[in-house]
Amino acid sequence: MVRWRKGLSSWVWLACSWLLFGGVLFLDGGECFARTGLDTVFSAHVTKVIDGDTIEVKASGKTLRVRLWGIDTPEWQQKFSHEAREFTQRRLAGRQVELRGKTWDTYGRLVALVMVEGHSFNEVLLREGHAWVHIYYCKEPICREWRKLEKEARKAGRGLWQEKNPVAPWKWKQTHKEIGR
Repeated sequence: MVRWRKGLSSWVWLACSWLLFGGVLFLDGGECFARTGLDTVFSAHVTKVIDGDTIEVKASGKTLRVRLWGIDTPEWQQKFSHEAREFTQRRLAGRQVELRGKTWDTYGRLVALVMVEGHSFNEVLLREGHAWVHIYYCKEPICREWRKLEKEARKAGRGLWQEKNPVAPWKWKQTHKEIGR
């Protein structure tokens, strides 16, 4: 869910809660407003690339952090994390994208499918070997197709699959809990 800013009055909390169920919620300086419903596509401009699977966008004059849905790229301290970030940087920085919001995560980021010129960037990261299909969150029918793309990248030795046994980020975090907290 969205992290709330201190000092919001109870009526704003109520309004924001109601809007969250009916639409994409943007929080900025205590303001909230609905943009579109989750699973509805809306346009945004990529202003910053945080890492391989997290970007910052501007939409309707508001800045929003977006986590790419259904995939996971290596964590900062893992091999190939910088390559994944650089790949995303080259492909998305300064570009117009279409976002299809799926949910909100615990860090207040919109989790979304990111489309560039009609193509899923989530899929591109998998095809080029910069990401795994996230086994805990990717449960829709498209995920079966994405697993095939991941398998093809692995077989071809693209990106992180150059490593013999790369460790998925969700497994890596279990053994490195002290990092990043």
